Amino acid sequence: MTTMTRWQLLSEMRAAMKDPARFGDAAVYKAELGRSRARPEIEAQLGDVRGYFPRVDLEALAELPDGTFGREYARFLEVNRLHPIIPTDQVDPEMIARNAFTVRYAIIHDMVHVLTGFDTSWPGEAGVWAFVGAQRYSFIFDLAGVMSLLVAPFMCPLRLRQAWRSWRRGRAMGKQARLLLILRLEERLEQRLSDVRAELGIEGAGDGYLPHAPRAAHAAG
Repeated sequence: MTTMTRWQLLSEMRAAMKDPARFGDAAVYKAELGRSRARPEIEAQLGDVRGYFPRVDLEALAELPDGTFGREYARFLEVNRLHPIIPTDQVDPEMIARNAFTVRYAIIHDMVHVLTGFDTSWPGEAGVWAFVGAQRYSFIFDLAGVMSLLVAPFMCPLRLRQAWRSWRRGRAMGKQARLLLILRLEERLEQRLSDVRAELGIEGAGDGYLPHAPRAAHAAG
């Protein structure tokens, strides 16, 4: 393993962000720079997903029946002009492993949108972050969950009521759902979305995760 300076990490992250195929690498470098860790009890449960990032075949997912988790995930990415967040072999595997918390969340962020039913508008992002905050992964994510609502007056001043409703719904779902961060969600892509939600204890999710028109890509996690 070669130790990288913060300048080298920043340089590599910037380079990776210019290539959609390497957005996952950018997430790893960002995690290494931030050095954020989950709560100890969460870190202890990351064994099944530490270094786990299977390749996502979007063409194959697009061929799945409508209503399956994988088909809806592929549709979400396509409509929102997003790309799967998957690290490449250009990144040190040990770096990925020690940053399992933040890297794993970057990978599943868009899956969480689909599972919870929130779109990529700011009210939708507030709902997702409220969900994540309620899952109690880390203090930083707790704070992000609160801040997503506090900044709503600046991000969507004409949709504050919707942001508040989304936030409350996301928080309620996050409190009762299983911990998504520690699960291999990719193994459920061929299942019906409704069945996956039921299995994971996600109640109250809608189907509003797809906007009426394509949106620009948003930054994951």
